[in-house]
Amino acid sequence: MHELALKYDILKVVGHGGFSAVFKARSKEDPEHVVALKQLDFVLENEDAKEYRDFKNEVEILKRLDHPNIVKIYDEYILDNKPSLEMEYVDGETLETIIQREGYFSIEDALEVIAQMASALSYCHHYHSYGNSPLHGPSDSVIINRDAIIHNDINPKNIIRTRNEEGGWRYVLIDFGLSFADPDAVRHSKKEDGMAEYKAPEKWRAALVDTPSDIYSLGIVLYELLTGGVPFPVKDYKQANEMIALEEKHKSAPVPDICRKRMEAIEAREGIRPDECDIPGWLQMLVRQCLEKDPLKRFRTGRELNRFFYNGLDGKIDMPETQEGAVIDIDPAVLQKNAGAYIEVKPNILTEGQHFFINKDLITIGRWNDLPGGTADFGIRTSDRFISKNHCQILRRRTADGGYAYFLQDKAPSKNGTYFNTDKNSIRLSDTTEVLLKEGDYFWVGNTEIVFHQGA
Repeated sequence: MHELALKYDILKVVGHGGFSAVFKARSKEDPEHVVALKQLDFVLENEDAKEYRDFKNEVEILKRLDHPNIVKIYDEYILDNKPSLEMEYVDGETLETIIQREGYFSIEDALEVIAQMASALSYCHHYHSYGNSPLHGPSDSVIINRDAIIHNDINPKNIIRTRNEEGGWRYVLIDFGLSFADPDAVRHSKKEDGMAEYKAPEKWRAALVDTPSDIYSLGIVLYELLTGGVPFPVKDYKQANEMIALEEKHKSAPVPDICRKRMEAIEAREGIRPDECDIPGWLQMLVRQCLEKDPLKRFRTGRELNRFFYNGLDGKIDMPETQEGAVIDIDPAVLQKNAGAYIEVKPNILTEGQHFFINKDLITIGRWNDLPGGTADFGIRTSDRFISKNHCQILRRRTADGGYAYFLQDKAPSKNGTYFNTDKNSIRLSDTTEVLLKEGDYFWVGNTEIVFHQGA
């Protein structure tokens, strides 16, 4: 054990979280040796504790990593009775800082991030295939799995942009999610690792953390780079209902359309809405596959992601044709240009705000899902489990003057009911009732309010 003040001069505090602090420090033995020093906020009783031995073993493995896009780990110590990690000091900005300042990344810059992070994850996830010796970490290590090294905490705070020797951008992955990093959850709660907005669905289920978990987290980062925001934001970690809703969204809610979100971000910054999305189709596919709910449907490792990425750049990705009859999420900006009736889905903590035109005589409304033939005509993007897959219907009928009348019904009937112009969970429509809809009428499906608009 050592005293921190005898070994280092602290130059500045780089960051401080709930379980650790990071300093820029200079070695007193070698003043030219400037490092990042991470000190865990956990007091060790002795060096023989199993948790600390496991920590040492994991650090020994991370010290072997030698990749330009992965922070270099130098050594570990006990300083002031606290586990501490000495590593390369990367002088730059985190992606989080850049996004907060710039709003979003250009396509060119986003592609550079993908190229470098895919390379870093390919190296980690296939560590054994780079001629390295087998890994022998703790049996319950979060970051070691079948000779693969899992980062376990990919988010914009843990990717730093700096300059390389040629003057170009170098992106560096830092701060692996060590098993010992959270003293209140050592070993028994793997699902707690990582920032909530970036946690893969299987982490919420306390399932085994594996390489696809990193892919999902990186997918969230890529979505944020391109749109300026995560697909499932949360305002307050301390609000239990928000965290429950966030968990359900990661597990079951569709990801909001990345093109629409990017166009909104561009309009917010530039004041002009672009005519079309500038994200290449293959890149949209890449992000979608990273964000699959099922780990088996994602890229399994960084190598698979890397291969798809370069095939996309080379024009070797076959783009699927748009399916006829696919559900269209109507952009509010074009509502004024359309004379037809439409419904407005009010946003809430579980449901994304959406608009849908009523363009045929029978429309089904229900919860969106990605199973073939499993989505209603109007698939509501939500994690509200009180909405059925085919919850209610709207009928369109010709009137004597050549116009249309619209009627609401719940003929299936839905399990949890449809409630018209009244509070939710009060008086539900019977399966024999048809209600004439007028401008401004509203109805509830689950916890979601829907408003009918007659149109011009």
